Amino acid sequence: MSDSDDDIFKKKKPSKKKIEQQQKQQEQQLLLQQQKQLKQELNQTEQQMNNPKHPKLVIYCRICTFPVEFCSFSKTPKECKEWLKTSFNELYAILYPEEFKLEQEKQAALLEQQRLIAQHQLLFQPLGKKKRNKTKVKESDMVYLKVKERNRNKFITTLSGLEKHGLDIKETSKKISKKFGCGSSINEKGAIELQGDLTEELIEWLPKEYPNIKEDMIAIKDK
Repeated sequence: MSDSDDDIFKKKKPSKKKIEQQQKQQEQQLLLQQQKQLKQELNQTEQQMNNPKHPKLVIYCRICTFPVEFCSFSKTPKECKEWLKTSFNELYAILYPEEFKLEQEKQAALLEQQRLIAQHQLLFQPLGKKKRNKTKVKESDMVYLKVKERNRNKFITTLSGLEKHGLDIKETSKKISKKFGCGSSINEKGAIELQGDLTEELIEWLPKEYPNIKEDMIAIKDK
C-alpha cells in the first residue's frame, strides 16, 4: 500500500454533528427553493395556468408526506396546517381561506385592543408629568377621578371629593350627565359614577364650571 493510500485512511471522518448540520442546510435550501418555485407558480398569468402543457408544482407536506392539498386526509391535519402556515403562508391562505380570514380578523382585533390600551395609557401620562412640576396640594382639597373597565371597550368614571368644595353631589351629577350626555349615579360612598371615560373632559370642564377647583387639585387614581 502506498503512502498516499495511508493518508486517505488517516483522514478523519466527518463528525455526526457536522453531518446533521449539512443535512439541515440541505433541507433549508430545498425548502427555500420550493418556496421560490411556489411564488413563481402563484404569480403566473391566467393564460399560463390554463395551458395543459404547463407543469404544476406539487408541494409535499413535511409532516405527513402527502401533497399539501390532501393533508386533511392525514392523521395529523392540525400539525400539517401549522407547518403549511409557517412554510407557505400564501398557499395556506389559498387552501384554507376561511381559517386564514378568521385568523386575520383575530389579529386585527388584538391590534386594535392594544392600540386602545396604549391610547388610554397615554391619556394619563402628560397629566402625571404635569402634576410633578406643580406645587403640592392639600389632601383636603383633592378631587379624584378613577376609570374602571366594565366590559370590553366600556368604562366607568368615578368622581369623588366634590363635597370638600361645598358642592351638592346630586345636583352636580345631573349637571355632568346633561353636559356630556351620559348616564350617572351615586354609589354607596357618595361618589359620582359616570358611563364612559370622561377623565379628559372633566379635567378641562371642572375648573371652568367651578373656579374654586383648580386643575392642580384633580388627580387620577390608578386603583
